[in-house]
Amino acid sequence: MSGGAVSLPSVLTVGFGVLLFTTILIIAIVDYRRLVLPDRLNLLLAIGGVGQALLLGRPDLVDAIAGGLVGFMMLCIVAMLFRWARGMDGLGFGDQKFVAAAGLWLGWERVAPMLLIASIAALAFAVIRSAWTGAFGRNHRLPFGPFLGLGTAACWLGAVIIPS
Repeated sequence: MSGGAVSLPSVLTVGFGVLLFTTILIIAIVDYRRLVLPDRLNLLLAIGGVGQALLLGRPDLVDAIAGGLVGFMMLCIVAMLFRWARGMDGLGFGDQKFVAAAGLWLGWERVAPMLLIASIAALAFAVIRSAWTGAFGRNHRLPFGPFLGLGTAACWLGAVIIPS
């Protein structure tokens, strides 16, 4: 192969991708309908991320664990700041667990881009929904799981297509 060619992903990579995307889709549907991110699905996501790190070495296990910790801590800080500023919860604990599990798939370097994609997508959705319905309120609830899933999927695909 020449120097900038993109190689086809392995069967194992495709298998992990199917696991990731299926789990994200189920999580997104559940969160959209019930505003909850089930622990069992977050655990499945986490186990898949560790499995990917162990079997594919992408990201390596240390980066995967760091990604889980960085993601969890980032959302813990956001949740605490929101609660301090607004006097109410803005992120559920399931969102924090989701980002920890996603960090295992992505590694620490891709957690911030994942959160940026998720946040921009959620903000765009909220603006469009508000314009569509004509209602905008500070207390309108928005499931964040589907947007976290979008950010995770985008960053994982980017890592597979353009490995670091």
